[in-house]
Amino acid sequence: MTGQSIILGLIQGLTEFFPISSSAHLILLRPIFNLGEQSLWFDVLLHGGTWLAVLIYLIPYYSRAFRQPRIILNILLATIPAGLLGYLFEDIIENSLRNSFLEICLLLVILGVIFLVVKERGNKTLENMTGKEALLIGVAQALALFPGVSRSGITLLAGFLCGLQKKEAVLFSFFLSATTIGGAFILGIRNLSVSGNFLSPELVSGFLASFGSGLLACFLLLRIVKEKGLKPFGYYRIIFGGTMFIWFLFH
Repeated sequence: MTGQSIILGLIQGLTEFFPISSSAHLILLRPIFNLGEQSLWFDVLLHGGTWLAVLIYLIPYYSRAFRQPRIILNILLATIPAGLLGYLFEDIIENSLRNSFLEICLLLVILGVIFLVVKERGNKTLENMTGKEALLIGVAQALALFPGVSRSGITLLAGFLCGLQKKEAVLFSFFLSATTIGGAFILGIRNLSVSGNFLSPELVSGFLASFGSGLLACFLLLRIVKEKGLKPFGYYRIIFGGTMFIWFLFH
């Protein structure tokens, strides 16, 4: 059980920040590798691990954000659409698509193709991004409620379409991760009972795995996007989504 917890934590941490959809990987890989459904405490602590990872990664950038109120305002504006729609419809969307394996695979491939053709030549910084652009990125982020889209991927894509520089788009996506994952974590904690052994080896190992892999993913994502853009992730999504599509088509 501890080994399975570590595997799920690693998947959650890496795919939460890489633009390849954490929900799609967890949904598609669980039946193949017989990874059973975990407790609500486990899912919440995995999100807690990735939240802590991005909060630590962003430490050098907090002063920049607080020196420019516009950055804080834009982060809040971009958080509203996903937060509101997620609160209202997340369970409905997730439950309706939980067993829609082929549809999830198609979303992986379609976004992968878009990643290959998107232009990443913007010159805007977070300081001169407009509120309208922030709201547009926030609306795009709401599409990540559909497994296979990827919150990280869709916000990066929207950031590039709004003209942000590569590094700036990644940083804004990370700031949105901090608010979105944090909100989901806090809401999850509120909805759970304090009873039970939430410091069990399985829960702790999953938390540490998601934290460690999430922090590593943050560092790697910025480097990869600055050097290669979204293309490496586009190829991965097409290969993974196509492979999974064939698998579930014949199984």
